[in-house]
Amino acid sequence: MGDNISKTGGDLNNLNGKYGISAPKNSVPIQKLIENHNPESPEELVDLIKYHYEYDCKCGLKSKGTIEDFGRNLYEAQRKEWGEYRFSLERCIEFQYYLFVIQSLGGHQMEKKAKEKLEKEIKQINVESTNQFYDEELRIDFIIKKDEDIIAGVQVKPESFKNIRMNVKKMHKNKNSKVDHPVYYLYYRDDEFTNLEEIIHELKESS
Repeated sequence: MGDNISKTGGDLNNLNGKYGISAPKNSVPIQKLIENHNPESPEELVDLIKYHYEYDCKCGLKSKGTIEDFGRNLYEAQRKEWGEYRFSLERCIEFQYYLFVIQSLGGHQMEKKAKEKLEKEIKQINVESTNQFYDEELRIDFIIKKDEDIIAGVQVKPESFKNIRMNVKKMHKNKNSKVDHPVYYLYYRDDEFTNLEEIIHELKESS
């Protein structure tokens, strides 16, 4: 069915965003789950989501369902939006699988890679993961510190993020604006960053 982007794009992506089906408060704080448990395979992440739905974990995170549940929520949202089912339940579950599992694992690896590269290039800074509030409510993946002062936040996004609906971009910007330091968007395509040098230059100027 094409590449991973096609499996999480199009009308289902718009529907998923409009109804907030994959929003952390309606599903699971997926990046924090990955950070806390470091799953080594897609299958392990699927099981972790299910475990955090069925049981209480000492990490404190809770899922509102399984991948199948999230797919079912997306499937049912079609009737509310269009008055009909344009996509099968199987396709809706596949959409959520690629979104929560495949893309999230890839995004987490790129976050780690970004942290390593920034700390290597700019010796006087520290790069720290954010807490759940920063991640979910402010849309910031990690923060840049000089001594103990936060000088910037960073969001790591696939290049395809540039093409999402304008209202989603505005939502991210509005959440970012709640902090009193700049928030930079670091984009990647495949396994390479596309604007890393520009962000390094900006951070060196401000540090």
